[in-house]
Amino acid sequence: MSVRKTRRRDDSPMPATGAGLIRFYSESDSPGLKIGPYWTVIIAVAFIGLILILNIILLNQ
Repeated sequence: MSVRKTRRRDDSPMPATGAGLIRFYSESDSPGLKIGPYWTVIIAVAFIGLILILNIILLNQ
């Protein structure tokens, strides 16, 4: 029979997290337009709708 070695809690590696990157990018004071993710989705959906409407109008002429 093999003997299973148990790792102590102190020997295990720390988990890889992206918290440092998130904090780095959210704290940046870069110039430019700052909009939230909600408005980004709304603008993208409106743009897609506009393109679809223009395609329908231009193809029916």
